Amino acid sequence: MNKRIARLGAVFTALFLLLTVNLTYMQFFAADSLTARPENIRPLLNDKRIKRGDIISADEVVLATTKKSADGYKRSYPKAEIAAPITGFYSHKYGRAGLELTFDEYLSGQTKVSSIDDYIKRLLGREAPGNNITLTINIELQRTAMRALGSKKGAIVALNPKTGAVLALASRPSYDPNEVDSHWAELSKNPDGVMLNRALQGRFTPGSSFKIITAAAALQDNVTTVDKIYDASSTVKIYGGKVTNYEGKSYGKLSFAEAFAKSANTVFAQIGKELGGAKLVDMAKSFGFADKIPFDLPTAQSRIPAASQMDDLEVAWAAVGQGRIQATPLTMALAGAAVANNGTIMQPYVVENIREHDGNTVYEHRPSTWQTPMSQTTAETIKSLMEKVVSEGTGKAARIDGVQVAGKTGTAEVGQKKPHAWFVGFAPADNPQVAVAVIIENGGVGGSVAAPIAREIILSALGKQR
Repeated sequence: MNKRIARLGAVFTALFLLLTVNLTYMQFFAADSLTARPENIRPLLNDKRIKRGDIISADEVVLATTKKSADGYKRSYPKAEIAAPITGFYSHKYGRAGLELTFDEYLSGQTKVSSIDDYIKRLLGREAPGNNITLTINIELQRTAMRALGSKKGAIVALNPKTGAVLALASRPSYDPNEVDSHWAELSKNPDGVMLNRALQGRFTPGSSFKIITAAAALQDNVTTVDKIYDASSTVKIYGGKVTNYEGKSYGKLSFAEAFAKSANTVFAQIGKELGGAKLVDMAKSFGFADKIPFDLPTAQSRIPAASQMDDLEVAWAAVGQGRIQATPLTMALAGAAVANNGTIMQPYVVENIREHDGNTVYEHRPSTWQTPMSQTTAETIKSLMEKVVSEGTGKAARIDGVQVAGKTGTAEVGQKKPHAWFVGFAPADNPQVAVAVIIENGGVGGSVAAPIAREIILSALGKQR
């Protein structure tokens, strides 16, 4: 009798172990493949059962949270459109975007468990709360950036050039993530692209802001020096065509430093021709053009044609920042950051750390180098050139009393429409704390439209009063 009971106990023990192994396999090792199967509706059912983690700004403001509702949990966005370019949205009907998409596994708590309690909960089919994500975003700076854009179409990126930490990421027009379910058709079909993150996914002709990259190529390759004199007349003929200064302005004779400060196209066209397409394209690529920027949110790739696809005239216009070149605001912010950080571009990031519901840290970002497009000497030279742009050139509207601002304006001509207005810069020039890129779509002249906005962002980032 005792032997039969013992055998029966052994059988039940073996079955229990098999069941445990099977549940463990299905919950952890086979989870991804099972979830992806189209006939599996469990993810849809689970969505409402999971208390997703919070998304929190660097200054401890909740940007996304989860509230209990009648049929489960519902996502809420306290800062609405102000933080939408960063948080994105989470919807049971329409999916996810922004950080809600790229960090879904963490926010939903579907990553590997690190406690026995959560392990047992998952085996029993009970979902552990999601992880909380803390960002590098300063919500006050983010609010300032969104307010500065106002009703204009455009974008602003502000980051710490020494670490790559993104401090603000603004895009207008924006939308309220709380209204995705109720206003999906209106939002998704909006002709102004309210759900497009222009800061990361908008591609624009960079205009003269690209001259930062042209200058880096020319100085690095000893094609020019700051004192070299050029003919900066209104037009220069190249390869049967011509390159002109904005509004046909003639400057006479200018040094390279003066041409950079005044943004003389005809000088940069000559430099582009002498430099050649291959070297210009190579430098642009070293700044991140044609590469996918490693970032916590989805980004578009900036573009520059291959040297073999451009004749001398197009190379000349490319050196000016016109033609088929397209850049994202993030790319141009990183170009300014490269100058600010002695020639090195740090990998940009927006997620500082991730913590489980019990406070255990499961991820913490460590700053790392992404690209080094130029030497420290070249960066220092361009920094001095950018200081002159603000102190005595086209970027005077970005000047701040008591703070040395370095920058480059851009007025990107785009057919019959008004130009895109750009400003790329950083401050303080002697110890940069913030790099910024501003674009106003079809806004006009960069020096009068984008530069004042950049000034406002820099003031806010440095904690200065207007």
